[in-house]
Amino acid sequence: MSEIAIEHGLVWVSPDETYSDGLLYIENSRVSYAGEYQADVVRPGVSRLDASGCVVLPGLVDCHVHLTTNSDPERVVTSDEFRGQRTGPEKLLHGYRNGLRALRSGFTTLRCMGHRDVGEIELRDMVDAGLIVAPNLLVAPWWITMTNGHGDLFYPPYTPRREGDTADGVDACRKMVRLQARSGADFIKVMASGGMSKGEKPHWPNYSVEELAAIVEEAHDMDLRVAAHALSLEGIRRSIEAGVDSIEHGSFLDEECASEMAREGIFLVPTLAFNDWCQREGTARGLTEAGVESLREAHDRALESFDIARSAGVKIAMGTDSSGTLCPFGAHYRELELYVEQGMSVNEALASATAVASELLGRPDIGSLRPGSMGDALIVDRTILSDISRLREGIKTIIRSGRDVTDYLGQSADVLAL
Repeated sequence: MSEIAIEHGLVWVSPDETYSDGLLYIENSRVSYAGEYQADVVRPGVSRLDASGCVVLPGLVDCHVHLTTNSDPERVVTSDEFRGQRTGPEKLLHGYRNGLRALRSGFTTLRCMGHRDVGEIELRDMVDAGLIVAPNLLVAPWWITMTNGHGDLFYPPYTPRREGDTADGVDACRKMVRLQARSGADFIKVMASGGMSKGEKPHWPNYSVEELAAIVEEAHDMDLRVAAHALSLEGIRRSIEAGVDSIEHGSFLDEECASEMAREGIFLVPTLAFNDWCQREGTARGLTEAGVESLREAHDRALESFDIARSAGVKIAMGTDSSGTLCPFGAHYRELELYVEQGMSVNEALASATAVASELLGRPDIGSLRPGSMGDALIVDRTILSDISRLREGIKTIIRSGRDVTDYLGQSADVLAL
């Protein structure tokens, strides 16, 4: 089992709990101690790292990624082509490479938004067993979508449709949750509104309240949380009424819905980075100028929705919508930069990727340095606490499950280079 002690850094447990001359002790791959430095806490012979002048953070969490997407920025592949014409094994290998990029950028846990039959569940289990180096993965094996809904239209028309690709009606929705739970789901993702795929509009609601409520009830009965893709205001309203656990994107959120989300404890995962990348670099990443323009309203409105949510007291959990060519893995820091640009303090932004993300996931052992937590930690430049953009280049050491994997990731730099 892995053991390591990180000494004399500022140990950042939360914005309200820091230790200026701190000690983080990871024992048997779990945090054993996080607090002020005490010489007698660590057993003799344990590997020690001196973090003087640095900050020790929990491993960060990205709550919304599409893992098994194109990992090769030098060979731009349109999203439609990649989804429809690449094999499952090829997608999984791209996903593993994406995961290593995320880990190298300090994100030790990823919440994966489902890609059917590509092996994400098996990859997660190999990571959990300690067989490979990668981030923790929480996986929705597939999404739940209605016929002609966002998840249906997300795939090109030439892609053969199979049983289980769509679910229509209350009973079919219940069955889909049960099938996904049986296949090893960590959570359920449902498409509650349209998106930006060909043939649909983002303002379209998907699913009735009754169908969404059946999904939520069935999932909660099995201790699974429900993430609702919801751009449109009506999709958000129906999702809130049905009792989902998080709204993903929430681009057209209004004050009334934000207040209800805050009252009900429903999280927002804003995914600002995706549209930000598309606005700045979309035409170099496979989008047409018309495609970039079509995303502009959603981008501008998402920034407004973020402000509305914060003002209402909605819990905001960090998520990028990282997705291959369009929003590259390894650049997760951009989401936190956008939060700070929109008015969050650096501490609030870091909390969105640690404590708040942990609460959304229902996993107190993730995104935390409290005793019993997973042994995932970062040693970072101290200037990050005043300038979040330093996260781009200010990570000095990455600890994954009690092991220092910094050199391993550095040796893979040629393979991982963006």
